[in-house]
Amino acid sequence: MDTEPNWRVLTADDLPEVAALARRCLAGDGGLPLVADPSFLARRFAADGGVARGTFDPAGRLVAAGAIRPQDNNGVRRAVATGLVDPAHRGQGLGGALLDWMLDPALVGADRVTLETEALTDRSSALFAARGLRQTFAEDVLRFDLAGAEPPRIDLPAGLRVRPWSAELAERFFAVYHAAFAGRPGFPGWSVGQWVEWTTDDEDFRPQWSLLGTDETGTDLGFVTAAVGWIVQVGVRPQARGRGLGAALVVEALRRMRADGSAEALLDVNVDNPAVHLYRRLGFTDLGRRARFEPAG
Repeated sequence: MDTEPNWRVLTADDLPEVAALARRCLAGDGGLPLVADPSFLARRFAADGGVARGTFDPAGRLVAAGAIRPQDNNGVRRAVATGLVDPAHRGQGLGGALLDWMLDPALVGADRVTLETEALTDRSSALFAARGLRQTFAEDVLRFDLAGAEPPRIDLPAGLRVRPWSAELAERFFAVYHAAFAGRPGFPGWSVGQWVEWTTDDEDFRPQWSLLGTDETGTDLGFVTAAVGWIVQVGVRPQARGRGLGAALVVEALRRMRADGSAEALLDVNVDNPAVHLYRRLGFTDLGRRARFEPAG
């Protein structure tokens, strides 16, 4: 910017400008397409109890914006912050100024702050490290172009049958989910009711694309759940891994999505999960990396 930035409070009336800024960042950095969705941005930049601020160029275009909002976590009042800087205005100190402001949890009456980004870049990683932040979570966002390519041909393992989601099978899906994920860091420990509600309480959930894999003995070995535009979860019991079951279930879900007219399928995978290599071999391509950071100590 040619002049010293003039920061001001952002309100819900500024959300169209925030969305335009998010689209420019998405085009430059990649990442989760949802970041430019108005409802997604409203939950961050116009949250109850939250505060946001931004600065505009001389032409009146928003070039940097940040927001911090309170988040109650089992009675512990925390804050979550996020920021955006126009790719054409980076290297001018806007990101550092935003970050220094957002790292004050007292802005929303909290004790600690978590910084979230939907498109981690080398530049932002260096900035966060310079402020003493440590990465606590990261996952890659991958995309399969269903409009441009058919899913690869991978047959289901011999003796395996798949059944689509139904209310009668929901507990069996959950049992495989629990067996597949219980040993992973951050496992939420949900009850069957909580997980089923989380899975199905979404208008985009598609039971016909969500599949349970069962062997010839009647043992449920793996599952995949899917929604419009998304492979949501994939899990295989530990004793059944290494047989190509997860890949076969994902491909079968992709086939059904494509047959129903879907143009793409996205998925998130933790950067520490070796399954990311499988998804890339299946034809998924990288869109970007999501991450969370917290002050060290």
